[in-house]
Amino acid sequence: MVDFSVLDWAVIAVFFAAVLALGFSAKLKENTSLQMVAAGRALTMPLFVATLITTWYGGVLGTPEFYNDFGFGLGTLTVNGLPYWIAGIVFSIFLAKRIRSNEQISIPERIERCYGRRAALVAAVLVMVLATPAAFLFMLGTLLVILFGLPLWLAVTIAGVGSTLFLYKGGLMADARSNLISFVMMYSAFIMILVTAMGAYGMPWEVIPQLPEAQRQWDGGYGPFVVISFMFLGAWTFVDPGFHQRVAAVKDEASARRGVLLAVFFWIVFDTLTTLTAMYGTLALQGSDPSKMGTMLFPLFGDMLLPSGMKGVFFAGMFGAIIAAIIGYTFVSGATAGRDFFARLKGVVDEPTTVMYTRIGIAIATVLGIVLAVSVASVVDLWYKVASLIIPGLLVPVVGAYAFKKPPAAGVALACLVIPPIAAACWLALAPKAVLWENAIFGTSNSVEPSILTPILVGILVALLIWGIGSIVYRNSDDERRANLA
Repeated sequence: MVDFSVLDWAVIAVFFAAVLALGFSAKLKENTSLQMVAAGRALTMPLFVATLITTWYGGVLGTPEFYNDFGFGLGTLTVNGLPYWIAGIVFSIFLAKRIRSNEQISIPERIERCYGRRAALVAAVLVMVLATPAAFLFMLGTLLVILFGLPLWLAVTIAGVGSTLFLYKGGLMADARSNLISFVMMYSAFIMILVTAMGAYGMPWEVIPQLPEAQRQWDGGYGPFVVISFMFLGAWTFVDPGFHQRVAAVKDEASARRGVLLAVFFWIVFDTLTTLTAMYGTLALQGSDPSKMGTMLFPLFGDMLLPSGMKGVFFAGMFGAIIAAIIGYTFVSGATAGRDFFARLKGVVDEPTTVMYTRIGIAIATVLGIVLAVSVASVVDLWYKVASLIIPGLLVPVVGAYAFKKPPAAGVALACLVIPPIAAACWLALAPKAVLWENAIFGTSNSVEPSILTPILVGILVALLIWGIGSIVYRNSDDERRANLA
């Protein structure tokens, strides 16, 4: 447990009060799914950018895992930053305007428009899994354990239920408003601790030469093929349901494109702040119990370094980043479960009933997230495995739904949604044998995990193969529907 003063507790209390006040200040103007899920497609630029950034950064406690547990050091910026910066820029240039210009406000809805109901139901299941808030609930539960000494299951339950109550009333607008205070606090917190650390340990250009050689290398000493494998994780950006939801909800197409580019700039800043903070925290806690160097590093470093008051600000900043992600991903997972799966499965068409299903879906997503979070052993491991299985199924059909005026037949898209995740799962299960195959094919000597043919790459290659063959052999003959997709 950390050593908090009355002032620190006061800062934390004010922060939570502000989050709840902003969240509960929003209410639906109309009892429709458009208002509930997409804020009436009227998000202003500040709200759009703030909610895009904060929701994407819930994994703040995962940075020390990359830095220490996985040994990437400063190469964390390369594997946990660069792929998403590149993907964000590509998304802004090629997809943001197209997503905003279409009337569909979710990935399954767009999939149904292009490929039919069965494909939409499968896509909804994949999106629900990809959007699970489990990793973020685990991180917030970890902070509550440190602060209050609660059992993890109780801390995670409080985190899940308490963070999402206002979603039932205000939907996406409640989410976006609450993200404003989180945005301010997370940047303030990490700027503050980094400046303090520089004063205590020296400037980065003085500290970096003292690091072990592997921690100074751009690839963490793993080699370029491992970096390439992580680059494919950046494809998460193209199929992230929260991304699509927010881009569909911003007020106009120009704001969608500019807002995503602005978000990329802030990502670069925050990635740099957190990676350098991990560097200083590792320096300060070197020789400590190894368990303190992963998800525990930031809380323990802040407790050790910061004086009263500033410590509360730093913890509020960590809370802000994590809570924003919990709210955002619980909401999009719940909306997908309720609106895009159960309502579609039952053929519900009236808006009040669809909104009711959305609220039920939020409750289901919260419960499932809590159950998964209690069993989480590693934030990074959970991200990697979920992304490796789900992204290959969604990537090609989703990008194809926006990029091509003449998509292939619905059966081809359905095969792309189903088969690649199975192929990725099989490759993940066969990982030890896959290493031997890879060593034989590429002449490598990796004995830990495949560095080239990772599960996500195998899945994407299978998806591209299915899509390519299907595009040649089959064509959707529904010319009228093609015209609507143009």
